[in-house]
Amino acid sequence: MRTVRVSARFRMLSAGASALALVFAANAAFAQPVDIGTVQGTVAKKKVIIAKKKAPAAIASPAQAPAPSPDNTPIASDQAVGTGAPAGSAPALAPSQASLNANEPGSVVSNKVLRDVVVPSGDYNEAPKYTPGYYSNNPNGPLGDSKSGWRGFSDGQFNITYDGVPFGDANDPSHHSAANFPGPFIGSVIVDRGPGAASQVGYATFGGTMSLNSRDLNDKAGSEVTGSIGNFGTYTGSATSQSGRVDDTRAMLQLSYNKTDGALDLAHVDNYGVLGKVEKTFDGVTATLFGTYARENYNNTNSPTYAQLQKYGNTYAGLNNDPRTENFTGYNNSQKQTDLEYLDLKGRFFGWQLDNKVYTYSYWYPDFQNNGNDQTIDGIASIANGGTVNKLSITNPPGGCVPNTATCKTTITFAGVTNGDVTGFLKFNDLREYGDIFKALHDVNAGAASGQLRAGVWVEHVDNSRYQQYYDYTKGTLYPNLGPSITTVGGATAAQQAIDLAASSYKLDLQSHITNYQPYAEYEWTPTSQLAITSGIKYESFERHHVAAVNQTTLQPADFDKTYTATLPSLEVRYKATPDLTFYGQASKGFLAPGVAAYYVYNFDSNDIAPEMTTNYQAGVNYKTRSITASADLYQITATNFPVTTKNPDGTSTLTNAGTARYQGVEAEGTYAFGNGLAAYSSGAISNATFIDGPNTGLAVPNAPRYTLAGGFIYDRGAVFGSLLHKITGDQYGSAGQVAASASVNPELNHVGTYNSTDIVAGVRGDALKVLGVGNNAELKFGVSNIFDNRNIVDIGGAPKGLVASDAADAALSYTSQAGRVYYGAFKVQF
Repeated sequence: MRTVRVSARFRMLSAGASALALVFAANAAFAQPVDIGTVQGTVAKKKVIIAKKKAPAAIASPAQAPAPSPDNTPIASDQAVGTGAPAGSAPALAPSQASLNANEPGSVVSNKVLRDVVVPSGDYNEAPKYTPGYYSNNPNGPLGDSKSGWRGFSDGQFNITYDGVPFGDANDPSHHSAANFPGPFIGSVIVDRGPGAASQVGYATFGGTMSLNSRDLNDKAGSEVTGSIGNFGTYTGSATSQSGRVDDTRAMLQLSYNKTDGALDLAHVDNYGVLGKVEKTFDGVTATLFGTYARENYNNTNSPTYAQLQKYGNTYAGLNNDPRTENFTGYNNSQKQTDLEYLDLKGRFFGWQLDNKVYTYSYWYPDFQNNGNDQTIDGIASIANGGTVNKLSITNPPGGCVPNTATCKTTITFAGVTNGDVTGFLKFNDLREYGDIFKALHDVNAGAASGQLRAGVWVEHVDNSRYQQYYDYTKGTLYPNLGPSITTVGGATAAQQAIDLAASSYKLDLQSHITNYQPYAEYEWTPTSQLAITSGIKYESFERHHVAAVNQTTLQPADFDKTYTATLPSLEVRYKATPDLTFYGQASKGFLAPGVAAYYVYNFDSNDIAPEMTTNYQAGVNYKTRSITASADLYQITATNFPVTTKNPDGTSTLTNAGTARYQGVEAEGTYAFGNGLAAYSSGAISNATFIDGPNTGLAVPNAPRYTLAGGFIYDRGAVFGSLLHKITGDQYGSAGQVAASASVNPELNHVGTYNSTDIVAGVRGDALKVLGVGNNAELKFGVSNIFDNRNIVDIGGAPKGLVASDAADAALSYTSQAGRVYYGAFKVQF
């Protein structure tokens, strides 16, 4: 265990050291020679005073340009958002708004909304809460992992980036929100509900991109300290310090800490993080060195089964304080660590604007994660209730039996197990990504053919090691590598017996290696100042090498290597009818390689899982003035080879292609500022996501609300601010989608009803503390989320085994509910 942890830490430190080395190398490379007579010198720490002739003037970079004041920023500008817009205007107050320069539907959540509206402990999934079609829920309330989505695309079917760097799991591009980028580390959030242009990087661009951005560096030095306290034993604190511009350098340091006992029973979570960002300008070059580290500690919660929900209520999370059970918190706790480092170099050379960002990202466990074997089992451990003897089902073994049938099953039980001992497993996960994003832009002046040429490439390599080994928590020892007793249903064959006994105590022991390569080229043709037509093409190559000593599900060795490729064209048209009004249209192709679950098979060559391919059509209109922000769009997205998880008769799960799914709908949002600090906001989406071909034809896609509605008021007159916002999420089906034939047999099976939340914030700010010499400005606010304490079910996990009403009590299904009322008080002091 120590070797693995040391290795992971060494790689993390090596990555940071490499980034530092790169920035120092860049410093040397871009230092400008100065003519001092007969000797050529290089500018170092001391300033050269004598010069025969002046060095050429530096090309101004965005970092060097003075920040415009909000009152002088054009409303049509993308900078006129939140605190960058005139105070009291619609762009300043809007909880969400579109850009007049957008080529696809999207919503910008400003820095002001993040600080004034969002719960202090909320993660990035909380920020876009009121945007059209968006849904998210955290059953643990103030803090903990949450999932999000829009239009029926769930986490893993869209990208999340931070400062333009994609991050996520290696299994599929899904995410762990509480382990990454706490709220104070986020300066703005942009939700692009579409694939973007060919230049958009990520593994699942067809579903869209949630772009998280770090805070901007300031030219003026200053610091701020924030803190909050709320129910469920919740505390937060953060500190941010900006150096301001010192010669040609700006820097920022941030610290964050969050803690909660959780709305769920015994669901403690705490996390802390540190972030550093340094920007240095050279002659025509801007270098940004960035690094962040976060650590999360938490108890492993489990959504209750139907029986547990009825018995314990919706705050039950599969945890208790009894060490004789698999639900004991001491056997279900974890730590996660993440880090992201990048070096970004920007400059203009030979008429080209170049941008190269080299990065590394890691998600790993600093120690083994503890897991009870099955948190759905209640009561003291014994062989009778399945809590002691480990039972593993092997489906489709070599030997000729019929795959995925009840007669094709092998069950393994460990020898030498003591009745009453609690079985669990230790889990380890170590992921490291290395990548480079290169972009080149060139303005073309060719009369009617004028425009901008853009080209680049995204390259990434991912290494992910995972293993899980069974553990006797009562004795505090790993299960010995004893030969298991093997019983079979339907008759054992020699091939069925050929299980690697040396690894008999492992649930899985595997490695997944990804090599990704995505070059692209696009041209934005601007025949007039109002019209822009962008055509592009991207080539994607995704290779996964899956090596397992003990493969998940099969428990057999595996060595599979598969490369998926696709050529993805795109076409976008944007027309600015007036400086305030923009129309756009988009057509593009999308691609998503199969997740690692497709590799949990005996013979990968016989697996029919194909990449998910999409065809996207979207059109919309955006309008923006000082008093109004408004946008509307409609879309149709067709996805072939849609992957779903189905249950086998023996209880195991299989990833299969469910056919072709079609998403279509209309979305809109708008804000009206009355001119006295008060603004009204509303958003809505009506959508339909169903299978149009394949075995699930006519059935609803999983996690696709039929509609969302949001609305309310925002107020800010400088000294007093607040908001009152209401969000409704329409009915949908759980993670397995609508079950075949359930419409006639049991229409409520796996159906999730409508749920809603009402949120209020009220605060004051001023410089009263300045008189006492404590700080320049101070702020105090109070908030309540879900005022009416709604606790409706928001998701049903798992796949139902049947169709009758009693199947709602199936232990394979789990139920996630709203957290209930969350309230807090918060302060901020600026220095």
